[in-house]
Amino acid sequence: MAGNNSITGWVVGNGSVDYVGAYWQPAHGSRSLDLNGDGSQGTIWQVFSSTPGRLYRVTFALAGNPDAQPRTTTLRVWADDPSATFADFSFTVNGQTYSEMGWTYHSWIFSATSGQTRLGFTSLDAYSGPVWGQNWGTSFGPALDNVTVEPLGGEHLPEPGTLMLVGLGLAGSAWLRRRFKPGL
Repeated sequence: MAGNNSITGWVVGNGSVDYVGAYWQPAHGSRSLDLNGDGSQGTIWQVFSSTPGRLYRVTFALAGNPDAQPRTTTLRVWADDPSATFADFSFTVNGQTYSEMGWTYHSWIFSATSGQTRLGFTSLDAYSGPVWGQNWGTSFGPALDNVTVEPLGGEHLPEPGTLMLVGLGLAGSAWLRRRFKPGL
């Protein structure tokens, strides 16, 4: 439930998630998440130290709870503001089983904006169709596992002032070349 931090290093931000053990095969280790726990779309996040302007790569395994098929399940990975810096990833649940989840790995690159970055995952599933003759709401969502974050090899996005100086330098160089053409 929201505010729960029993998953080491992570906080459930809103809604709920299911912390799945032996129910299905995880992508890595012994546990994974269903981001739609207890009939609601869930969000999970953590804060890590970052360097402003530095690029970071988030890699994660994505599948879908196989209890409701066929359907497409979608999650959002985000940094700091889930409505401003994000990417959405989908997985088609069709024929997977508890022992063959069909995990796929995805990566997303973002630029840190401060010394502390809040990284999160949010379920975007809002399906409410009949399964087994019942209306299951949002009980079965995207499955998430094996999240890693790594800084990229020194890549930084240039500051806007730096870009402006480079642009002015190139414009000045072109102007000088045009003004002092040899042989005219």
